Amino acid sequence: MIRQLSLVAYLMARRGRKIDAHTIKYEVEGYGGEYQGFESFTRRFYADREELAELGIVIASEPDPYGDGDVYWLPEENFYLPRIDFTPGELAALHTCLYLLDGKFAYSRLLRPALQSLALGTGNPLEDPETDFITVQPHAFGGEAVAARQARIEKAISRRKTIVFDYHSFSSDRVESRRVDPYGQVHTRGGWYLVGYSHEREGIRMFKLDRIRGKIRNATAAEHDFDVPGDFRLRDYLNLEPWQLGPPRGEAEVHVSPRLGWKVAGVLSRSAEVSLDESGAAVLRTSYANGDRLCSMVLGLGEDATLAAPAKLRRRMLHFLERIEELHSGPPPEAAAVAAEPETEKAEAPAAGPAPQVEPERFSLLAQTASYLVSRLGDESSVTLPVAEVTRDLGLDRHELEQAVELLYMVSSDFGQYLVEAVLEGDELRVDACPDGELLRRPVRLSPREARALLLAIDLVGEMVLSGEFPSLESARRKIVAAAAGGDEAVSVARSGADFEVCRTVNTALRERRLLEIEYLSKEGRMPEPRVVEPYLLTRSGEKWYLVAWCRKRDDLRTFIIDMIKSARLLDEHFEPRDLDLDRFRRHPRRPSGSEPPKKARVLFSDRVARWVAERRPGGTLLEDGSLLEELAYFDDRWLRDEILGYAGEAVVLAPEDMRRRIAADADALAGRYR
Repeated sequence: MIRQLSLVAYLMARRGRKIDAHTIKYEVEGYGGEYQGFESFTRRFYADREELAELGIVIASEPDPYGDGDVYWLPEENFYLPRIDFTPGELAALHTCLYLLDGKFAYSRLLRPALQSLALGTGNPLEDPETDFITVQPHAFGGEAVAARQARIEKAISRRKTIVFDYHSFSSDRVESRRVDPYGQVHTRGGWYLVGYSHEREGIRMFKLDRIRGKIRNATAAEHDFDVPGDFRLRDYLNLEPWQLGPPRGEAEVHVSPRLGWKVAGVLSRSAEVSLDESGAAVLRTSYANGDRLCSMVLGLGEDATLAAPAKLRRRMLHFLERIEELHSGPPPEAAAVAAEPETEKAEAPAAGPAPQVEPERFSLLAQTASYLVSRLGDESSVTLPVAEVTRDLGLDRHELEQAVELLYMVSSDFGQYLVEAVLEGDELRVDACPDGELLRRPVRLSPREARALLLAIDLVGEMVLSGEFPSLESARRKIVAAAAGGDEAVSVARSGADFEVCRTVNTALRERRLLEIEYLSKEGRMPEPRVVEPYLLTRSGEKWYLVAWCRKRDDLRTFIIDMIKSARLLDEHFEPRDLDLDRFRRHPRRPSGSEPPKKARVLFSDRVARWVAERRPGGTLLEDGSLLEELAYFDDRWLRDEILGYAGEAVVLAPEDMRRRIAADADALAGRYR
């Protein structure tokens, strides 16, 4: 680190003047001068150049016109962050993303220093925003085990290293070794997936990070193992639906009623062709690789969807519905005995210490620390800063700050012209200006991984951090992409089906304490119906956002799923906030009114789907024949009916009896569409 930062400072201080290797060897701290052989210097110098190039800091070279070898220089544009004129609103929106996600996903550690770099020179301090009306659940974007795997995979992606790991394949229910060239990661359908070339399958596959078992290891000791194909685009895998995973086998057409046509158009228009008629009914045309998964989706929509083509899938639909009717007619089937818990099903113990993170590059963190300290000097020659403030701004702990200060003290160029000098004195940090400090008054380039972390933060929570001005966040995203080309190539996030206009309007109502009129489709509702609400809280849990609001129609506190809101309109009237306990909603946002569901059903899932159910809702009881028994809590009969239908004959309600009769009758009625 001393050597690399000294090299960069030395070349920058020469203002573009070209320097030969012999001069660099003797004048740059860390290369040994006269005590180091030239061959050893060459190895170190070229290794440093390669590492810096991976961070986007490319040292230029050309043949020496006056001697042997090459001459080197560092163009300003290869070191400084291109000027980005962020508006105060854009910076505030970016910082709100950081505030919501800090410590809650694997890239948190990269966010704060990257954002500090963007804020340098703008005159806009990064003060913690007021976001008490927006929360993100701690495990909304994966727990510690997933974060640790992300960090390991991220390193393999950046180094182009083939990795080997054990993977629990749900289709075969076996844990098998996989050898994969990792191309990228995507967050879609509420989970993180690795996209890469599977050597066993001889094709590109998606692997859910939750299903990776044990350690992820490098397959070889080589520096690089593969190159990403030129025609690979990570976003092609971002919005694939479950029935589209794999080689296409045909085209299907689904008709959706006006009740859900708008919803299907919002959710599936990125992965399929959806058209709406004047009544609001939708026609969905989609390719499919797995016909049964497509049938399952249609069945889960109940009477609101009909599979119109092809004929062979219509016959499968009839088979599934007749099977569901048979399972719910007569006495319920007997459940097998409870199985002993296998070791492979036990949760992995979290690693000791802080949550796993994708760590910043040490050079970038050191350079950003120096830039931050120089910027805090302003026009003064010396300044004293609270240590707590510095560690917060840089995302460091005290020990990491001590290391950075020690390294900066040792970095010099031109025989002692330091960049910045800092000394820790108890709870304060004294910073003194140095001759070459002006080199770092401008922000240092974002590394590709830092840019990626910022873009991920925008994509994960951006649609809810609108402040009434979603375009400001979108424009900030475009500016980051332009400043750090390639930063969004290795990780991508699928956006939810929520309507942006709805999100923006809800967010504005929350900030301004204004009444909101929404069109909301409840599970039992025939069509979306208007509600006037007082909005109090937005919270993220799993793959959904929820609005907690006082419903004036029900005269009570209610939870509304954001992507079930068809439209939202601000009213002129402001409201006085009620004295409400919102903590219960922050803990359990999925539960309407924050209460326990009043109904329970005993549901038996076959061994074919038991693993998916256990992954989606941990807590069921595994039985000896591989099936799963679950006490499923629910509020609405229609929700339970559609949930059971969606498992296409692989789930049966054992009790209560009245739900068994209803499901049998509804399955028979739906089967009439396919006879």
